[in-house]
Amino acid sequence: MYSDLLDKAVRLAQGPDPAAARPHIAALLAQRHDDPDALTLLGLVAQRTGDDAAALDAFARARAGDPDNPARLGNHAIALKKAGRFAEAIETLQRSLVLRPGSAVTLANLGSCLIAADRAEEAETPLRQAIAANPAHFEAWNNLGVALARTRRQGDAIAAYRKALSIRPDHVEAALNLVDALSAEGRMSEAEASAVQMVQRLPGHTRAANQLGGLLETKGNLQEAVAIYATAFATGPINHPVGVNLARALIRMGRYDDAVGVTDRLIAALPTVTTPLALKSAALDHLGHAEERRELIGLDRFVKVVDVDSAPGFSTMAAFNAALEGELRSHASLTFEPDGLVTRKGQQSDDLAKADTPALQALAQIATGELEAYLAGLVRSAHPFVQAMPDRWTLTMWGTILSPGGAVEPHIHAPNWLSGVYYPALPKETVEGQQGWFAIGALPDSLGGGGTRHAYEPRAGRMILFPSYLWHTTLPFGGAQDRISFAFDLVPEGIGRAHSLKNLPGRPR
Repeated sequence: MYSDLLDKAVRLAQGPDPAAARPHIAALLAQRHDDPDALTLLGLVAQRTGDDAAALDAFARARAGDPDNPARLGNHAIALKKAGRFAEAIETLQRSLVLRPGSAVTLANLGSCLIAADRAEEAETPLRQAIAANPAHFEAWNNLGVALARTRRQGDAIAAYRKALSIRPDHVEAALNLVDALSAEGRMSEAEASAVQMVQRLPGHTRAANQLGGLLETKGNLQEAVAIYATAFATGPINHPVGVNLARALIRMGRYDDAVGVTDRLIAALPTVTTPLALKSAALDHLGHAEERRELIGLDRFVKVVDVDSAPGFSTMAAFNAALEGELRSHASLTFEPDGLVTRKGQQSDDLAKADTPALQALAQIATGELEAYLAGLVRSAHPFVQAMPDRWTLTMWGTILSPGGAVEPHIHAPNWLSGVYYPALPKETVEGQQGWFAIGALPDSLGGGGTRHAYEPRAGRMILFPSYLWHTTLPFGGAQDRISFAFDLVPEGIGRAHSLKNLPGRPR
């Protein structure tokens, strides 16, 4: 009978080998191809076996056949979240709450989706409602901690994480999030003690190793940090964040050859991620391997200077550049020396790629066109930068206003792939002795400083395109005028990171 076959498929789908349910689910669907119960089981098996695309399709079909079932909506929402379709997931969960008001599970999932959609402020309400409905919901407590941490309430976040751990002491994410919150609150000894416990409890766990290694580095214990990173790096598949931290710490210790060895392993294992190229270039510079470094950074091949001569919607470049400056100066997101970034004596905006003002829209259009032209014109080769070229990407863009004496310290934009800077206007001092010029190759103090610099002259209307893994800086300038620039990145789908001024500690579940 159909019901007996369904019961057997349910038991297998929930058992230790969910794939064993597939023949039974296929038999169910052969009898009733649109049965929501069978489709839900198909989605659960796909989810448990790591086929997220198949799970999304199955849950969508189950929902279509039973559109007012809150459980079907919840399954579909979680699959939408995994696919990065946050707006649809949120809308689906809100619909589920209309059908089943006050559901703690649905409220907790809604909070998690809002956090994932970078809407942490909005997440607090449903998460608190979930906790009110079920005070023992440890994942809601963890996600509440993440929402509080991302809205800069670290003390409250610490309390939320500890509440989650009091309910579920083995909750790994809450324990790791607690370490981050303690660190952000400046409670370093507590953070280190918690991180040590996590590394002892989970040997080789990459996030725990990164946390403890970072805390040890802050104390100046580089040798111990390298040992922590190296142990995690040698455990299981190559992990990019651990490898990057290991290579960076080795450079700080002056172990440049070892750092090159780690970056070569990262490049071979993860060719789509360009951060290791930045660290390898720094190590080669310190080693004095000029020719190998020159080949890796490829200035003649990969840096492109474009003098923009027209802007859509503007009769002259002067009018466009003046409008750009005005729109940036009046933008509400401008922040003086934003935390965690490298702007000094200056302001920086949040992401402007989707701004709704004419000049910023025109600049985004120009930048997108130049990025597309760069991709189309790139000569294919075995160079690791070329091998990392993405198929799908988006634009992120932001503006910077430096006061006289200000600077943007040496940094990179990796894991993004290609970066650019545009100058609408410049202080007159920039024509004198390379003041305020754009320079590639300067290394940050955290990697020993120095570096071989290559300076590029900025001009009003000039755009400079360069690989995101190249270290770059703004040379100091004097005078009495501000220096305005717009930076932008090609953000590879699934790898890159859009520009944001928001602090994002903690991980939701």
